[in-house]
Amino acid sequence: MSAGGADRYERSARFWLRAYPPRWRRLHGDEALAVLLDLAPASDDAGAPHGIGAREAWGLVRAGWALRRREHPPLGRWLLYRLFDARLPARYWWWVADDIHGVLYPWRVTMTGLGTALAIFYGWPVLAQLLFSVEVTRPDLWLILLWCGTFLGGGLLFRRSHVARAWRKHVLDGNIPVDVPADPPRAAGA
Repeated sequence: MSAGGADRYERSARFWLRAYPPRWRRLHGDEALAVLLDLAPASDDAGAPHGIGAREAWGLVRAGWALRRREHPPLGRWLLYRLFDARLPARYWWWVADDIHGVLYPWRVTMTGLGTALAIFYGWPVLAQLLFSVEVTRPDLWLILLWCGTFLGGGLLFRRSHVARAWRKHVLDGNIPVDVPADPPRAAGA
């Protein structure tokens, strides 16, 4: 394979390996890339560089998403985590750490709060009318826009604090074991 073909194949392999979770890629990404490069097909007669084929790409995407699905909490626990910031069982702690480290985590927190507020604002009047036959007025459009602006502005301004708070709550408060010796050294005389 020509140098240009190898570069293109490697870029293509790195792209398709992004289907795997980031933590897995940090631990096993170089090894998987080396295997893919070893199994790379030879370039054709014209010397045109090849990328990963459709079948191989589909296999990588399928395997990566299957791994993500296995690590993902079930729907009920995920909803509790997302809506009420509940802690997840030990099996999902690494998934939580990956979620918090994700680029879109502050956006997800903001959109969850905004979606909940809108569901309450628009859902309560409908529910009250259906259950109690009481006519409850819906909030005005300007109030809804004010709430949306407040949530979006707060999410933008406080995105770092959202991440720091979530990291403290879900990771540092004893969930994920950190590389700490079992018996930490003590001061002399203690």
